[in-house]
Amino acid sequence: MKVSKYTRLGILIVISAAILIWGLSYLKGNDIFSQSSEYHVIYESIDGLTESNEVTLSGYKIGSVKDIHFIPGNSGQLVVTFMVNSDIKIPKSSVAQIVTSDLMGTRAIKMNLSTENEYYQPGDTITGAVESDLKEQVSMQVLPI
Repeated sequence: MKVSKYTRLGILIVISAAILIWGLSYLKGNDIFSQSSEYHVIYESIDGLTESNEVTLSGYKIGSVKDIHFIPGNSGQLVVTFMVNSDIKIPKSSVAQIVTSDLMGTRAIKMNLSTENEYYQPGDTITGAVESDLKEQVSMQVLPI
């Protein structure tokens, strides 16, 4: 059976479109083939955290920031949604702390796990905190002088 050149061209276009969509999604930090759980954190200020920044546990990347948006109602608070590998269980009373991950000031979320035996379910809201950056720490040391 002979396949016409138009059929082969159509198959090539469909495969190319699928590879393009997967590649763009992968570059955004969303891996289609990995299982992940989604959690939310509410912050007053995110201090330079952006989408696709890392979520780390003991220095190891376990996920990435998916979305950042304001809470409706002009409260000024921000909801950060992040994805974590589904095999990582986050105990209740854990804190998602925004930290500086390198000397250039890149921000990341560091998970500080508690010792609770109960775990958050995917979609839950986790307690958040923000670590002061190097500039703020120096200012606090110099301020009394």
